[in-house]
Amino acid sequence: MNHQVLTYHHRPLLAIIVLTMVLMCSCQGNGSGNRNKHPQVSPRNEQAKYDGIDISSHQGYIDWAKVSSDKDIRFVYIKATEGATYRSTHYVHNLTQARRYGLLVGSYHYLSPTSSIDEQFENFSNYALKHLQNLIPMLDVEVRGEWSRSQLIDSVEKFCQLTEEYYGVQPMIYSTMGFYNKNLAPHFNKHRLYIGRYSNEEPEINWEGEYTIWQYSETGIIPGIDAYVDLCRYSKDGWIDDILLPEK
Repeated sequence: MNHQVLTYHHRPLLAIIVLTMVLMCSCQGNGSGNRNKHPQVSPRNEQAKYDGIDISSHQGYIDWAKVSSDKDIRFVYIKATEGATYRSTHYVHNLTQARRYGLLVGSYHYLSPTSSIDEQFENFSNYALKHLQNLIPMLDVEVRGEWSRSQLIDSVEKFCQLTEEYYGVQPMIYSTMGFYNKNLAPHFNKHRLYIGRYSNEEPEINWEGEYTIWQYSETGIIPGIDAYVDLCRYSKDGWIDDILLPEK
C-alpha cells in the first residue's frame, strides 16, 4: 500500500457533520447502496482478474462514476487514518462517492509504532463512523519501529480488542507476506488476513495460516483513477460474505 502522512488540524466535529450531511443527500440520489447497508452484489465472475481495490490519498481525486462502471470491483477499502492524528484528506470524498455509486466500502487504519493504541483507535473510530461502513474495519500493519515483536503483537491485539468493542467485529489485518510471517504469525492466523504479495504465486502463511484477500498487484490501472492502484482478489474459496460487516 502507498501512504502519505500529512499534518492534520483537529476538526473532528466539523468533519463528522459534513460527512453525515453529504451522505444524507446522497441517499436521495443514485445507487442502491444508498438505501441499504449492503448493496446488492452480483454473482461472482470466475474469470475476473480482481475482486476489489484499496486506495489512499496517494491516488488523489477519484472519479467514482467511472470506477463503479467496472463490474469486477466488488469492494473498496479506503485509508481513513494513520497514527494518532493523521486523517486522509480524500477520505470523505472517497467514502461518500463510492457509496453513492453502490460500491461496498470499508475503512482502514495504518498502525504507527510511535503513538499509543488508545489514541490511534480514537482517531480511527471518530473518523471511520461505524454506521457508514459496509465492510469490517481493517488494520494495516507494516512497520515495527522500536517495538519488539511481542510489543507489536500486544499493540495489534489491543487495537483488535477495541475494534471489536466498538464495531462489533474483529478487524481484518493487512500486511505484506514477509512482514506478517516474521512478526505476526501464527498469533493472528485465526483472523481474516489481507496479504500483500506482488507475484503470480499466492501468499503462503506460516503455521498453516490462510489469507482472506490477496493484494497481488500495486500497479493496477482502473478508469477514473489517475494513479496506480492496488488490485486484490479473494482466496480460492472466499467471497464477499467473508468481509461484510454484520448488520445490527
